[in-house]
Amino acid sequence: MPVARNFLNQCLASGLMTMASSMMAVMLPLYAVSLGVGAQWLGVLMALPGIFPVVLALPAGRWVDAVGAPRWFLLGLVGLTFAPLGVVAFPGVAALAASRLLLGFFYIFFTLASQSLVAALGNGRSHESNFAVHSTWLAGGRMVGPVLAGVIIDVAGYRAGYGAVFVVLLGAAAFGLAVARGAPAVAPGHARGAARRRGAVLDTLRNVGLQMAVLTSAGVFLAITMREAFLPVMLEQLGMSATVIGALVSLGSLTSVLIRPIMPLVTRALGGTGNSLVVSMLAVAFGVGMLSAAHSVWAFAALAVVVGFGTGIAFPLSIVAVASHVPVVDRGVALSLRLSINHTVEVFAPTLSGLVVAATSFRFGFASAGLALGALTLLSLSILPRFNAGAVAADAPAQEMPGAEAVEAPRAVTR
Repeated sequence: MPVARNFLNQCLASGLMTMASSMMAVMLPLYAVSLGVGAQWLGVLMALPGIFPVVLALPAGRWVDAVGAPRWFLLGLVGLTFAPLGVVAFPGVAALAASRLLLGFFYIFFTLASQSLVAALGNGRSHESNFAVHSTWLAGGRMVGPVLAGVIIDVAGYRAGYGAVFVVLLGAAAFGLAVARGAPAVAPGHARGAARRRGAVLDTLRNVGLQMAVLTSAGVFLAITMREAFLPVMLEQLGMSATVIGALVSLGSLTSVLIRPIMPLVTRALGGTGNSLVVSMLAVAFGVGMLSAAHSVWAFAALAVVVGFGTGIAFPLSIVAVASHVPVVDRGVALSLRLSINHTVEVFAPTLSGLVVAATSFRFGFASAGLALGALTLLSLSILPRFNAGAVAADAPAQEMPGAEAVEAPRAVTR
C-alpha cells in the first residue's frame, strides 16, 4: 500500500480512538458522581490508566519493536474496544474501574506503535511536519468526542454513551487492520531498536532535550488531569447540561485543531521550539489556574481556548524536543522514559488532586494546579539557554531510524 494511503488510514484510526477516549473522559467523572463516588475516589478512578504505563513503558517499547509497530497498532485498538464494552454489560463503579485499567494497558501499546509508525515515515517530510499532521487528526477526534458524548448523555444516558464509544472503537480497529495489512512486513524478534546501549538511560536523563520535554509534557499533564477530572463535575454543579459541558471541552480541542497545522509557523514566530514550549506551559497554567475565578459560560469558553492553544503546542513539540536533541541511537530510550514519567504523573496527580478537592474545593484545586505548573515553567526557563544551544541534526532518513523511536501521542485521556 502507498505510504500516503497507509498514513491516512493510521490518522483515521488514531482520530477515532481519541474521539472515543475523549467521550469517555467527559462521561467518566459525570457518571462516577451520579453513582455516588466522592472527589477522592474520582481522583483514583482517573489515575488508574496510568498504572500499567508506569510499569511497562520501557519494556513495551521493546515489545513493540520485537513484534512490529503495525501489529501492535491493531492489537492495541482491538484491546481498547473492551474498555467501554464492560461498562455497557456491567454498569457500575467496578466496571468503571476495570474499564480504566484496560484503557491504560492497551493505550500504551497503541501509543508507542502509532508514533513509531509516524517516526518511521519515509515521505520526505520533517518530523515536525509529520507529527503536526498526525496530531491534527488526534485533536480533531478530541474536538468531536466531548460534544457528542454530552448530547448522548442528555438524550439517552451514560450506558448508551459507552455503547457509542464501543462502536467508534470498532471503526478505529477496522482502519487499524488496514494499517497492519498495508505496512511492510517485519519479522518478529528482529527490530533494530530492541537492544539498548549500556548507560543509555543515565545519559539520556542528562540530555537537555529530554529534560525540557518532560518538564513540558509532565507539567501540562499535571494541570490537565485536574481539569479533566473535576471541571465537568463543577460545571454540572453550576447547572450546565452535559451537552454544554461537552461543547466547552470540545472548544479547547478545536483550538488545538486550528493551531497544529500552522505549528511550524507559530514555532518560528515564538523564536524556536524551546521558547514555544515555555509559552505553551504559561498558557496552560493560566487557563487551568483561572478556572478558580470563572463563573460564566463565556469565561469558561475563553479559558478553554487558552488551554487548547497551550496543549496544541506542548505535546507535539515535546516530542520534537526529544527528536532534535537526543542521538538516534538513544531516542527510543528517551521517548520511553518520557512516556513513563508522564504516566507516573498521571497516577499521582489525579489522586492528589482528589484529596485536595475533597479537603477544600474545586476552585482551590484548579488554582493549585495552575500554580504548580507555573513553578515548573520557571524551572524550564532555567534550562532554556542550554536547550536552545543544544539542538542536533536529527532529521535522519526514516530508513535509518530504529523502530524503538516510538513517541507518545498527545494524551487521550488521557490524553
